Amino acid sequence: MNSMQPLIELTQRFRIYAVCIPCGRMELLAMEALVAKLGARATVTDVRLRLRCSRCGSKRPDVRVVYVGVDHEAAGFRYREE
Repeated sequence: MNSMQPLIELTQRFRIYAVCIPCGRMELLAMEALVAKLGARATVTDVRLRLRCSRCGSKRPDVRVVYVGVDHEAAGFRYREE
């Protein structure tokens, strides 16, 4: 998976989480809504450039793409500061 791969190709096996580095907020993003809003050819990079944290207002949120498999049962993702 690369950040230039279209979101539409990721919807079956991946989930995208927005992670705000400054305040630690994390949220699962709705892939179908992203595709509907940004278009079928939108990429993870396109999503990253548009993010703004709804808690602290930072425009520095990051994106984590997590493989969940066809059955969507891969281990969950949790962001943690180290």
